[in-house]
Amino acid sequence: MKIFSTAPDGNEAAELENTHYFNLAIKKIEESNEWMKKTEKPYQVMLVHIDILLMLSRKYKLDANLSIKKDRVSEWKNTFDEWFIRCGKKIPAKYRNGIKENAVELFNELNGYGH
Repeated sequence: MKIFSTAPDGNEAAELENTHYFNLAIKKIEESNEWMKKTEKPYQVMLVHIDILLMLSRKYKLDANLSIKKDRVSEWKNTFDEWFIRCGKKIPAKYRNGIKENAVELFNELNGYGH
């Protein structure tokens, strides 16, 4: 087993462990995506999973670019936008614009990763 740095992932056994978390975050976004296509509820969990994926992506840019597919990001954004059109009026007015602005920022940043 080769050790190549002092970093937490600086050995062969650990260097690919972060991919498990990328896969989990993407899986959770996909589950949210399917739920949001059908729901009439004014709440969602997609944005928190995207936020987590972005935290990973900032640290592990190469893995982010390999794991994230731009066509999926586009679908997630479309699903969110459709959900917001359908359910946005049910969100308390004092939070509505902020949630939408947050989504725009998250999707814009997410678009900087992937293939």
